[in-house]
Amino acid sequence: MPPFVPLADGAQVEMLYLLDGQVVENRLWFVCRQPPIDQDKLQALSDGCAVLFRDQLLPFLSSDLQMLSTLATDWTDDPAPFVAGTVVLTSGSNTSGSHSANVAIRVRFKGSSLETWRQNSNFIAGIPKDQVTLNTYSEEIKNGIFEAYVALIDAASGFGEFPAWRWVVTSQRINNAPRTEQAFARMDFVQFPSPYTTTRRKRLPI
Repeated sequence: MPPFVPLADGAQVEMLYLLDGQVVENRLWFVCRQPPIDQDKLQALSDGCAVLFRDQLLPFLSSDLQMLSTLATDWTDDPAPFVAGTVVLTSGSNTSGSHSANVAIRVRFKGSSLETWRQNSNFIAGIPKDQVTLNTYSEEIKNGIFEAYVALIDAASGFGEFPAWRWVVTSQRINNAPRTEQAFARMDFVQFPSPYTTTRRKRLPI
């Protein structure tokens, strides 16, 4: 296990999906704009992410992919002072069939900081077969993913009492060693570094 690196006033949100019997996940980072974090604030963050991804991302993904839940974890200390989850159990809308979980679209998040680390990524699984020609994904699914993530930038502040949360990009390492605390910057830009599908970096076992 990698060492725990805290995020000041921060939380991790995991989006958990099921595809062909395997669980796949993406994660994002948020900073509480009215600290300290408590159970209610964390639950509002989990609920908000669940609704946004269910309503704005899943319609563009395969019906073979089911979004299971979101899991928000207080990342200020280990063990986590608070954890909150939201059950989703909703499938994608595209019925053309899904590519393997290894076939993904990488979406990159760039932050406001001028530091070289100012980016994180998600690898989107459940890519519909009719949205890929050879290795090139369609503008339709690109635009759908883009709009979903862009919506999160402003929506996060309303996941609870305004202003609630800020989506951030983070860095846990410096000079090949763990930081004592994660560096972070406000998330500003949603980008697609390649027009081609890529390979997911990891898949979680059931």
